[in-house]
Amino acid sequence: MAATYRVGVIGCGGMGGVHTDSWTNNSRTEVVALADVSREAAQNLAEKYSVPAIYTDYRELLEKEELDIVSVPTWQGIRGEITIAAARSGVKAIIGEKPLEAAMGPANDMIAVCDENDVKLVIGHHKRFSPQLTEMRRLVADGAVGQPLMVYHIAKPNAGLLNTATHAIDTWRYTLSDPETLWVIGQTKRTTDRWERRSACEDLCMGLVCFEGGCRGVYEGDLPDPRIHMPDITGSAGKIKGGPEGVVLLQQDGETGWREIDPPPVETNQFDELLDWMEGKVPGHRSTGHQARYTLEIMLAIFESLRIKDVVKLPLETRESPLDMMIADGSLPVLEEGRYDLRAPFPEEQTG
Repeated sequence: MAATYRVGVIGCGGMGGVHTDSWTNNSRTEVVALADVSREAAQNLAEKYSVPAIYTDYRELLEKEELDIVSVPTWQGIRGEITIAAARSGVKAIIGEKPLEAAMGPANDMIAVCDENDVKLVIGHHKRFSPQLTEMRRLVADGAVGQPLMVYHIAKPNAGLLNTATHAIDTWRYTLSDPETLWVIGQTKRTTDRWERRSACEDLCMGLVCFEGGCRGVYEGDLPDPRIHMPDITGSAGKIKGGPEGVVLLQQDGETGWREIDPPPVETNQFDELLDWMEGKVPGHRSTGHQARYTLEIMLAIFESLRIKDVVKLPLETRESPLDMMIADGSLPVLEEGRYDLRAPFPEEQTG
């Protein structure tokens, strides 16, 4: 059966390969063009998946190719402008990687343009398709632990908020059935010239998030030892945490020990659900741009809390990145010289 949808992928790094592979192996789609500022990266990916056209300018790709879907697995700092251009080019759907963007201004703009042009926007919070997390969501919704009181995450060492917290905070919202966020308070340190994927990055941070209904989210990123590990979800009548090999561990008040639950499979993924959404087979997608906006807003509110030295009540109105603003105004001066990126070295970091 011939593929139904023509797909273009903009960004041919690691995640570009994931998107190209997923679309190539889907019977409903055909990848017809790739774009990357590195012709070599685009050429290598095109050869691997037999993609007929490559570009070094995404605008040229959008102009010349009659696309139905665009994947944007780029770094966050340029995702907004690419998504807006794609939405205005006449495509039906866009799927980007996480986080949505690096600041609320471009994030809001890209959602608005997609809505205005009736373009379905999805952001790759693929953990929403995890059987483990989906079962946790069901258990919480069914009252297995009573009223949710706290969700908790301690980040892996040496990882920035915009990267590692994106999945963590989106997971909180998913397992709690996507509540509204009421307020955020946080603390941040940045004394080194640290970056991640070319966005300024903090050295450490913590955040306390209050969701509708009162449940608190506690996030720790690169805080000093000792590290502690708490249940993923604590409620008024029990606790839930992820166990080994995808099992869910449930402890309910009045019972002894943790009960193991094998979650049922999730019979779709983010790519198929997008296609089903386009075809009207499902009413929506669990990882829409609107959902991704909430996650980005919480992360940036952690920075905003330090900037305004107060609790941040949502929605967050600041269009720029509060971290960038504090770096620019001298509130977060670099005390240890030497710019470096956690993910992709700057030219001055490269040797040999």
